[in-house]
Amino acid sequence: MNIRLLLIILISTATLIFSYDFTEYINKGDSCYAKFDLQNAYEYYKKAYDAIPKDYNALLKITRVCNDLCEYYYELRDNESSEKEVNLAVASAELFHSLFPDSAKVYTFLAWSYGNQALFKGGKEKIKLAHKIKDNAELAIQMDSTDYLPYIILSIYNRQIASLGWFERLFANTFFGDVPEGSFEESERLMQKALKIKPGVIIALFHLSLTYKEMDKTEKEIKVLKQIIESPERDFRDKFAKRKAKRRLEELLD
Repeated sequence: MNIRLLLIILISTATLIFSYDFTEYINKGDSCYAKFDLQNAYEYYKKAYDAIPKDYNALLKITRVCNDLCEYYYELRDNESSEKEVNLAVASAELFHSLFPDSAKVYTFLAWSYGNQALFKGGKEKIKLAHKIKDNAELAIQMDSTDYLPYIILSIYNRQIASLGWFERLFANTFFGDVPEGSFEESERLMQKALKIKPGVIIALFHLSLTYKEMDKTEKEIKVLKQIIESPERDFRDKFAKRKAKRRLEELLD
């Protein structure tokens, strides 16, 4: 057997081994993710990425689960762990963007990661992130209008910007730069669009209820809160949303 043929065989064998490992790690990660075992899901996705670096699917799943872990720890009020995870999410999303700039998911995940990062920033940095959230979410929708997630992100962004008081906006404009625009009406429209694409998403319903609260639309808020409580849990966020919805509904009906 000549050396060239031997090298071809060795390379082909190594490729098959790495491909097998990659598939196994992805499958195990997906299995953990389905059970809301986020930390182990991350570990398997990271192993998959190490087996085949720069793989689109592995990098997408790593970015997603890092954002999930950020939000999970944030709900538990473990801000240190939450911030650590969001920094990983931002790094992954930016690498994702550098490798796959033609993918709409890239811009959705950038907007999502920057949105979570804004939880830990203030002042000028928060304003910069607000522009990044808006620009990336809008671009994601332009590239793929059938994905519900960027509508959720942009809806939350609109509510948070609209909730700034005139004094807060004046202060921010004066000291931190131009504050982007946003409205409660646009927040409602975008969340309704997300729910039209993917009905029954509890986190979308929960944020819609927050928009109705800001708009003083109590009857609509109550209706959505009841829908949240009656909906089946499909995501780790759902138990937190249901708990908050129940407390808020008791306040309104007391």
